[in-house]
Amino acid sequence: MESCCVGILAGSLISLLLPAIPDWYWPLSLLFICIPLRCWFGAGLCLYLTSLSIQLQQYSTTSQQVLAQHSTIVAGTVVSIAQHYDGGSRFILQLSETVKDKAQPGAGALLLVRWFQAPVKLQQGQQWQLPVKLKVIRGLANPGSGWAEAQALVSGLVAQATVQSSGELAEPKLLGADISLRQQLFNQLDVALGDFQSKALILALTLGERPFSDELWLGLQATGLGHLISISGMHIALVFGWVLLSQYGWALLTKRWWWRFSLALGTALLAAWLYSAMAGYAVPTVRALLALVLLVLLKLCWRRSSGRQFCLLVAALLLLLQPFWLLSLSFWLSVLAVALVFYLGWRYPPAKGMRSMLLGFLRYQLIFSLLMLPLGLLFFQGIAPLSLLSNLLFVPWCSLLVIPLLLLVFFLQSFCPWPLTLLWQLVDVLLQPLLLWLHYCAEANWWWSVPQSGVVFTLLLMAALLLLLLPVRNRSLPLLMVLSLPLLFTINLKPAAQLHLIDVGQGTAVLLQQGKHGLLYDFGPRYGSYSATEAAVLPYLRYQGVHQLDYLILSHNDSDHSGHLALLRRAYPGARLVTDVAAVMPELNCRQLPAVWQQFSLQVLWPPGPAVSDVKNDQSCVLKLEIEGWSVLLTGDISSATEQKLMAFNPELGTNVLLLSHHGSKSSNQLRFLQQLAPRLALNSAGFANPYQHPSKEVQARLSLLQVPLYNSADMGAMQLRFSKEQLELKAVRPTRLVKWLENLPFGAETAATTR
Repeated sequence: MESCCVGILAGSLISLLLPAIPDWYWPLSLLFICIPLRCWFGAGLCLYLTSLSIQLQQYSTTSQQVLAQHSTIVAGTVVSIAQHYDGGSRFILQLSETVKDKAQPGAGALLLVRWFQAPVKLQQGQQWQLPVKLKVIRGLANPGSGWAEAQALVSGLVAQATVQSSGELAEPKLLGADISLRQQLFNQLDVALGDFQSKALILALTLGERPFSDELWLGLQATGLGHLISISGMHIALVFGWVLLSQYGWALLTKRWWWRFSLALGTALLAAWLYSAMAGYAVPTVRALLALVLLVLLKLCWRRSSGRQFCLLVAALLLLLQPFWLLSLSFWLSVLAVALVFYLGWRYPPAKGMRSMLLGFLRYQLIFSLLMLPLGLLFFQGIAPLSLLSNLLFVPWCSLLVIPLLLLVFFLQSFCPWPLTLLWQLVDVLLQPLLLWLHYCAEANWWWSVPQSGVVFTLLLMAALLLLLLPVRNRSLPLLMVLSLPLLFTINLKPAAQLHLIDVGQGTAVLLQQGKHGLLYDFGPRYGSYSATEAAVLPYLRYQGVHQLDYLILSHNDSDHSGHLALLRRAYPGARLVTDVAAVMPELNCRQLPAVWQQFSLQVLWPPGPAVSDVKNDQSCVLKLEIEGWSVLLTGDISSATEQKLMAFNPELGTNVLLLSHHGSKSSNQLRFLQQLAPRLALNSAGFANPYQHPSKEVQARLSLLQVPLYNSADMGAMQLRFSKEQLELKAVRPTRLVKWLENLPFGAETAATTR
């Protein structure tokens, strides 16, 4: 059994490296060969690949059935608490069996739905018939950000839909208004909490909803306390443990120890299930619940297992049941945390007395924080230096006092028709220290971004920290110091000049970076309540460690370039705005931009003066950069007419790297213009499956004729250019991601390098 579990884990890790998942009958055939040969490791490996292949095929088939309709009418039930924002709502809809008395394709599947200007407040449990436009789920690909495609697999979402309000198909129709119990509790809690400062934290700890502000998210990142606030396996285990103590109360009903023990286990498991249900069966809670079910079964069957065997069995069964969980970072962090608990229990046996318990807690937090250090570097490219202090202060505070009281008040509020204001005020007071700490760490920027750390460096650091757990310290310390040298090398590394093309969808945002200083050319799109500046640009700047933006260059006044300027100015008050758009009151016009910034030489080629054209696209600020002998041309949205004027004004104009005009539109990027520039690389910033079909087939044909490779952000994600005297290197996000079969990239996509 143990070898089979190891094989399942090995299969999950091997699948991350496969370019494609084999059809299910191949690993199943090998499974039938491994079983008679008693090769249990191979059997486990084949068993996992079979499960992954079958479920991936089912997911793909359902997704294709749903997406084949494109614009259609769907019917289903709202199965999540809707997130409301300015002018719109977002929720998850589970498709029903029928729509308009006909069988509905993909019945039971989940859709991520966006509805702008919904006529009523959406509630979990309502049944709707909606005219929608369906699209494949594909998120922006920026380093350090979420992975929408992986999250869709983990959550079971097969497509995203936008409700059409034009009435071309039909009008939205409410089929049923059965509000779920969870929604009723949310509404009741929303009224009871009023304007409490800790309202977001209370909603997160009771119902799993996280209406966090950007500042609160930054505070959780800087303190490493995200696991404490979001309902996870730790919270489910805490509830299970608290209720398990009730076994002493069952002695009043029965004197038999086995019955008391069984009733206590059953009651604790029921409480854990209820808490998971209140959290909307979030994936981490479901994993924890299944692990507790296995634990209870082992206890009731009097099966003894070591901590190592239990961890292997739980991880293997969970992966076999839901193989997509291998894409969930929280899954592996949970497995590591449980394994570490068992290891520390074996390595440092618990002793009696308050002093020994306190020392054990400090030891656990220290070792756990140190082991989280390389994982934070690997997955988030950063370090939370206050994570150890934060966990020492607030894990016992919340686990022993705040969360028990909060859940008790929540339980009472569920049966009380009027708000328990005084009790909620007490909870709010107890959460104030945590809230103040999160706000302080967010404002002080206690998050050290280390974006240049690689996998090899992280593995070396992990090996160094694992040596701390070895019993013989006099042998491990010298090796620990040697393996830690890469960290010192990374910290003291001189920052290189870089250019970043941020993935903002159908828009443009280019960052020039020199260490902690940055220059931003365009700010991404902003449509209605959505702002790519907030969703992509600002997180990218924080991830890259840009603490000071010196200049904000707005090429022209178009919504896919102008973004959320006010938000950028609040985040970087010292930045100077450079543009010819008078309505935003710039400090400098384009021609006043300094000729040198950091190591970059800057030359504004267009416009020669204000208001040179009635077409706003042709007023774009065209900027040429030079560094280390390499040149980059940023052209905004200029048309072919302006391209001709540029060639007339600059007959010797050329460049090594070209950012295509107007996102690759056929009305720009004319063949003669491309011939004169003679770029070695062409970059383009466009959204995936955008309605404008950018970059156009004509432009792609022109570049192919000139043998200029094209790298489009819709396919490659964010791109980073690094400059040296000998080489120009382009690194893209999507090709360097680990799971190739999930990205579905064209064959041969890779990072590019150009030499002189």
